[in-house]
Amino acid sequence: MYQHLLVPLDGSSNANEALKEAISLAKGWDAKLLLLHVTDINQFGGYGRGLAYTEVIASMRENATELMDQAKKQATAAGVTVTTASLEGAPKQQITDVANDDENGIDLIVIGKSGTNAFSRLVVGSTTTYVVQHAQPNVLVVNDIAED
Repeated sequence: MYQHLLVPLDGSSNANEALKEAISLAKGWDAKLLLLHVTDINQFGGYGRGLAYTEVIASMRENATELMDQAKKQATAAGVTVTTASLEGAPKQQITDVANDDENGIDLIVIGKSGTNAFSRLVVGSTTTYVVQHAQPNVLVVNDIAED
């Protein structure tokens, strides 16, 4: 059915559930996964470029690397072929750019219903909503598992 799945990851529980779903789908379809993390360095706006800013960005990049390493291990352990990409910028735009780039061959995006940045959702809208509205491939939105 689908052969190239894009899974945007931000460390949220919704993204983790999307990853689990994508791994299951990829196994069943013998599909490949592209795991994507976008470090939103734009969230700091014009707050300067001093030492504190540099340290925060370095920490964000380190966290992204750890997140992607763990996700790749999870997919690989399940026998799924996986590649990763880490970008910087506005997540909603980067996700749709990767999804819409014909060279990536993405035919399904598996994304969590909501991510980690509640403030951004309130001010500029949900990344998931944007992706659903602007991505060319089909989009599967995965809900987080409700806790008892």
